[in-house]
Amino acid sequence: MEKAILISKICHLKYADTGYGRLYFGNEFCQRLLPSLSDLRRAVNFADQKCMGFSLVTPYVTNDGLLALKPLLKLLKHIKPQSEIVINDWGVLNFINREYPCFEPVLGRLLTKQKRCPTLVRLLKRTPSATLIRNIDNQKKDYFVFQKNIPGALDAYYKGSNVSSVPIIHSFLLTRRIKRIEIDNLAHGLYLELPKEKISASVYFPYVYITTTFFCPTAGCDKNKKSLLKYKLCDKTCQRYSFTLRHSSMPKLVFLKGNTQFYKNSKLFIRKFSKMGINRLVYEPEIPI
Repeated sequence: MEKAILISKICHLKYADTGYGRLYFGNEFCQRLLPSLSDLRRAVNFADQKCMGFSLVTPYVTNDGLLALKPLLKLLKHIKPQSEIVINDWGVLNFINREYPCFEPVLGRLLTKQKRCPTLVRLLKRTPSATLIRNIDNQKKDYFVFQKNIPGALDAYYKGSNVSSVPIIHSFLLTRRIKRIEIDNLAHGLYLELPKEKISASVYFPYVYITTTFFCPTAGCDKNKKSLLKYKLCDKTCQRYSFTLRHSSMPKLVFLKGNTQFYKNSKLFIRKFSKMGINRLVYEPEIPI
């Protein structure tokens, strides 16, 4: 099993000391957090010094974001032309395949369509039971409400994804040079049906991405008398603050950083992973924003 580490900021290279065969560098969730050219060069040099493979992680983008990404790709072609590019935007994939066939595109976890809600942990672990409901009105009878096991097909549905289990999508990915997909280590389990020796998978841990948005709920959170909905300027508040969200309906703590929510799951089942075509672990030392 290959071991990789995901670094979203150049100062976090301190975590990538030993034991990793590949360096993931970049940001999946915000085009405003794309690395600078100098940071990209430093990350590539670091990977070369450590004899590590290199993967540039890219976010979903607007047209402006694509313009900001182009110089990074141009530089990477010059200094590390055999790199992987982790794609989280279909337009970026089209651009890579058209302009940079030297790179190896990898389908990012924002496009692999897993069912990520933390409440699925409880749903899939429920056991059969019966609850007696008594009517206050004596004219009506009491009745039972039965809770059944989750059917096997539904269990596989919640643990899998369209990308990992639908043959026509596998064909679509292969025609676009994608031979690897990125997935999260879901707390309720994983179920993959990948075509053997054609498409493999990487699993990220311990932070599981839940959802993300172009609207950043933490932008301007420290500005007095400012509405978040009206606050348009970005001063990268996300680099200074993170929030922990708790609710009785959630079996996991939810972490909000910038425009994205995560929860943690550190449990790894290497043997099961290997049987499903997972051959790379991607460690996130900190929330990847």
